[in-house]
Amino acid sequence: MSLSSAFLKSFDALPTTSDKEVFLLAVSGGVDSMVLVNLFLQQGIAFEIAHCNYQLRGEASHLDEELVRDWAQQHAIPFHVQRFDTKTIRAELKKGTQETARILRYDWFRSLMQKHQFKAIVTAHHANDNAETVLMNLFKGTGIDGLTGMQVFAHSIFRPLLSIFKTEIETYALEHQIPYRQDASNLSDDYTRNAIRLNVIPTIEKLFPYAMQAINTSIHHLNDAASIYHDQMDHFKKKLLFANSTETKIPIRLLIAQPAYSTILFELLKPYGFNSKQQKSILELLQAQNGKMVLSSTHRVFKFNHHLVITPIEQDQTRFYVIQEGDEKVHLDKGLLDISILQGPMNAIPNELYTAYIARESLEFPLLLRHWKEGDYFYPLGMNNKKKKLSDFFIDQKVPMHLKETTWVLESNQRIVWIVGMRLDERFKIKNSTTAITKIAFKAQ
Repeated sequence: MSLSSAFLKSFDALPTTSDKEVFLLAVSGGVDSMVLVNLFLQQGIAFEIAHCNYQLRGEASHLDEELVRDWAQQHAIPFHVQRFDTKTIRAELKKGTQETARILRYDWFRSLMQKHQFKAIVTAHHANDNAETVLMNLFKGTGIDGLTGMQVFAHSIFRPLLSIFKTEIETYALEHQIPYRQDASNLSDDYTRNAIRLNVIPTIEKLFPYAMQAINTSIHHLNDAASIYHDQMDHFKKKLLFANSTETKIPIRLLIAQPAYSTILFELLKPYGFNSKQQKSILELLQAQNGKMVLSSTHRVFKFNHHLVITPIEQDQTRFYVIQEGDEKVHLDKGLLDISILQGPMNAIPNELYTAYIARESLEFPLLLRHWKEGDYFYPLGMNNKKKKLSDFFIDQKVPMHLKETTWVLESNQRIVWIVGMRLDERFKIKNSTTAITKIAFKAQ
């Protein structure tokens, strides 16, 4: 099948289209997107162009914009452009460059969709991109959904080149003398996708020359398998999830009686924000004592009386942060937690107001950093294991109202470890037998 035929065939995946409907094409100026706009133009399909200038590559970014703008003007195609201060926004979001750019472009594309009522957002993703996506998802352990790759049409995004390979696109551009610009950042392996593309795939293709075609064939088969898989998962959700207004329960005995129950449990918990990295800890809950729990960014799951219980982490006007074992820095809205491991024993503990030295063996990860709330209690260090409400502790310490409202507490398995900047809990103190010490330092910013 020719490239043009494969392109036209992809439109079968779209809902019924009328002649009056207009597409929004995401065009970077690279070979893939420039072939894409030429195919739309050649077939007489109505479209407009959206170009993102992330301003990350100096003059090269502006030359990309100039190429796309000139092409749009030459062919009388409506042109939308948005320049982003990506470096500043990346720092504010505390995310990587590629993730920040993705958030920015799709937020903007969807705003244009809403304003102009386009048929779909059209991207130039191709078969090689799909294979790379599947490989990355395989390494991340995302489950069967990650192995089905991108879809030709999903969530208002249309990918008409998804069955076409990169070499075919480059050949088409050469044969039709289509202008495009090479993004130098694509030749760097600083980003995960580029590292896969430049280092991993060439090694695979030395052993399996048709690896890209084989992966895309597998994607097709896995999509069929995923359809059957999800039908079964819907059955298990009805059988194993018992929900009320405050919590959802999974009966452990009923769960483990099912075939492949660990996979079923993974799928049951995925909508609550739990991921494959937590699977081992979650499975350990099945044999754990009551109260043992695992946290996602939005929910906790804990063992209680032959059930796994899922509840949302309370969210009010305050924020909370989940700290996983191995985290070294946690960025807060107005501060930073530095976390390090020291070797014990420690003869003298430094008297540092905003630093806690905690017996590592006493901590159960993940930890939760949150603002205090009414009803909280702990066992203040130096008070002979006497339980005290935080509200009473604040009164005793004469903590002003405005400071009390912004006080952070560090929690381990529903036990308060540290009132940040004030007092450690007796249960987490360093002992003579302590061999490993977790040092947590709060720094205001």
